[in-house]
Amino acid sequence: MTKESILELMRTKNAKIAVGVILFLGFTFLILKKDPKPVEVSVVTQGVYRQILSVQGKTKIKELYTAYSPVNGVMRRVELHAGDKVSKGMTLLSVDWDMLKIVKASANGQILKVYRESAGPVAMGERILDYGDISKIDVSAFILSEDMPDLDLKDKVLLTGFGENVLEGSVSIIEPSAVTKISSLGVEEQRVPIFIEFDPPPGIGDGYELECKIILFEKPSAIVIPTSALFREDEKWAVFTIEKKRAKLRFVEVEHQSEGVSMIKSGLSVGESVILYPGDTVVNGTKVIPE
Repeated sequence: MTKESILELMRTKNAKIAVGVILFLGFTFLILKKDPKPVEVSVVTQGVYRQILSVQGKTKIKELYTAYSPVNGVMRRVELHAGDKVSKGMTLLSVDWDMLKIVKASANGQILKVYRESAGPVAMGERILDYGDISKIDVSAFILSEDMPDLDLKDKVLLTGFGENVLEGSVSIIEPSAVTKISSLGVEEQRVPIFIEFDPPPGIGDGYELECKIILFEKPSAIVIPTSALFREDEKWAVFTIEKKRAKLRFVEVEHQSEGVSMIKSGLSVGESVILYPGDTVVNGTKVIPE
């Protein structure tokens, strides 16, 4: 076909329509073409997985002693103050009755709290002061009865909330009876008292609140991802991996979840990238770019 014949063909009505359609489709493609969606990603790794039960605990002196007034009488002024050292046999308080009644310390330790120090009339059984050995303390906590099947004596516990260091302990006592506790939402709960043994650092005392992370079990070579990558699809667990710069739907089998980390039984390999918090704007095939 000669140059002249091509020019003649381009002048026909059908040719002009065809060129217009091509130009229209081209401009439409450019207008509708979407930029890649920025997404937050995480790499599938192999590491230690820990199934953790978190609960609030409070330090408690193992052997707390309380001095009470032994009789109705007139108490002499208590000269002891919180923090003072106490030795076994030391006089803690004196009460004048028909004869002088003296209350002595039963063990070494220090004064924890003085409820009354002023002299004056006192009733039998009135609480005057607490004392004990703060080097011998543990942590008490209350576990929901439904979580008890996974808990064992000697389970490792990580304690935080006292300075920057993480303290280590272990479950030493699991009481056989549950007690009723009221949750922060006002709901009655059955909880089991437990005690955690640890090496108390200098400066810690009685009644300190600590965050207790009880390690129910560990798996050293587990496939793990952030739980935020998971979502439900057709009643199955799924994630979006990134393949050829596009989101790819992948069904996975989740073995355990704890503390924002999920252990994957099957469906993912170490080194793959998964999209975090995919939301409704990411679907199978969406073009994405890691942030």
